[in-house]
Amino acid sequence: MKYVYWFLGLLVGIPVLLIGIPIVASELGGEVVTLERAEEDGESSRIRIWIVDNDGASWIEHGGSESYWMDHLKTSNEVVLDRAGQSQSYEGTLDLDSHDLYHNLRRQKYSWADQLIEVFSGGRESCDGIPVRLRLSNDA
Repeated sequence: MKYVYWFLGLLVGIPVLLIGIPIVASELGGEVVTLERAEEDGESSRIRIWIVDNDGASWIEHGGSESYWMDHLKTSNEVVLDRAGQSQSYEGTLDLDSHDLYHNLRRQKYSWADQLIEVFSGGRESCDGIPVRLRLSNDA
């Protein structure tokens, strides 16, 4: 009977760890912002993501070329983030050329958490996410 409990523990425990470790790392690894993301049904959802900054610009990465949100961003460039407890509107533009820059900045800012996330996600080489460059709307 002891082996049955061990087997059941592994059967439940391994998936919980594989799902839980990246979630815990992303939440505890550093600054997390909340993105208000447009959905196909006209509603919006709130997604917690990382953000990086460099020389007065900010970047997020959430979605690839097949993502509705990314496609929607081409026609409506407003991006709303809750950052440091305040809702801020940005102008967002897809920035394919900054993929390596985004990942380098992310590694610097989130360090061990970024390394752990890359282990579970297959690394930056398999990343199909598109960085979004953000500029505060009132900077226009």
